[in-house]
Amino acid sequence: MKNFRYLSLVLMLLLFCGRPEVTEPGASFTIIGDCSLPGYANDVELVDNLAYVANGQGGLQIIDISDPESTFVIAQYVAYGWDANAVAVRDTFAYVALSPSGGGLLVLSIADPTQPFSVGQDGSFSAYDVVAPPGDTMYVYVAGGYWFYVWDIHYLSYARRLKTYGDIIGVRMVDTLAYLSCEQMGLWIFNLASQDTLPLGMIDTPSNARNLFVQGDYVYIADGRAGLIIINATDPGNLAIVGEYDTDYYANAVYVSGEKAYVADGDGGIEVVNVSDPSEPQYYGSIRTSYANGISVRGDTLYVADRDMGLVLIVEEAQ
Repeated sequence: MKNFRYLSLVLMLLLFCGRPEVTEPGASFTIIGDCSLPGYANDVELVDNLAYVANGQGGLQIIDISDPESTFVIAQYVAYGWDANAVAVRDTFAYVALSPSGGGLLVLSIADPTQPFSVGQDGSFSAYDVVAPPGDTMYVYVAGGYWFYVWDIHYLSYARRLKTYGDIIGVRMVDTLAYLSCEQMGLWIFNLASQDTLPLGMIDTPSNARNLFVQGDYVYIADGRAGLIIINATDPGNLAIVGEYDTDYYANAVYVSGEKAYVADGDGGIEVVNVSDPSEPQYYGSIRTSYANGISVRGDTLYVADRDMGLVLIVEEAQ
């Protein structure tokens, strides 16, 4: 009788609740190398066989990655009293975003990567992100809190400034369009070909827009506790959120390659999302690191700036 009652209960649950979902396991990723660093790794930029890591109080760390399983530091430049938040490299210069106030934009000569040295600094503000597009030989672009700075590299003491009402901590450039992640104020877009100081478009996001990546018509936002937010920016004056993916922890940064978005998810490490259909992002795989702050991807290798582990190299296992 007890067995009959138990079987009846199971049948009723299946009838009213439906069959339990079976979740297919995602792709598997493996750590193949790491390089311990003295500070907190925030950001990583790849150039040839070198990785440039903005390492918090550890300044800029330059790492040989020619052998992924045996990486090592070849040089460092520590800006004592400031934290290195981000780095961009172009030609023979590294541009480092420093905070707090007094750090600003630091320019280092890396003609010899083993002996970086300072060639200039504007320390009038706090800097959180910097980009130096390879095809742009005139300017670097800096996220500086309430101000977005456009620097003519020949006149470091002068910069064009544009203001938002959020805390600008991420920037990406596509031609003359500047895409800014402005924390509590979401995404702002400026057209730098115009002298207009008003944004071309803006849209709020559910949480805090920390970092972003632009690919085609879409902007991918690492939106803190809201995870990955995907915005259709075909018409910058009419921005629309078309996709959302709630990661497990705190989305700090995102890198998109092909049909995958790689999210640096804080305590959750790296979460990989299939964005082949931006309106329906799907889980692809993940791997836990200590605390993922930043990420860059080259081929099948992920380079993770991890707060505690330093630079972590990860590959996807063959299925």
